Amino acid sequence: MDAFDDLMLGYVLKKLTDVFEEIVVVSKNTFSDNTTGVEGVRQRKTAKKLPAWLRRLKISTPYQVTHVLLDQMHAARKLKRGLRFEAQAALLEALVEADLAMDVANYSTAIVEGRLKCLLNR
Repeated sequence: MDAFDDLMLGYVLKKLTDVFEEIVVVSKNTFSDNTTGVEGVRQRKTAKKLPAWLRRLKISTPYQVTHVLLDQMHAARKLKRGLRFEAQAALLEALVEADLAMDVANYSTAIVEGRLKCLLNR
């Protein structure tokens, strides 16, 4: 994957995380909100962009998607952004279910196998 593809993948995952972060906030919010008009406009704009973001994810391998998202999750945890991390975990789960990302166990296995190949080829 070249630098531009990596950058675009990171951008798309960031935008999808923003959407999931809103979902997490709304799911935790039990009171009525007067900003529904503003939220409705933002949701419509996001809904228009969502198909393009998903097409962009399909260009990348599930390994690449998982790798970049886990890097972003590490950064969120390091910055103590618990809500963001929770949204990223939910996003990862959804992407795994859609076969756009690898589950953590298979990703870890792929990492170890890759490292072993490097050691054996020396």
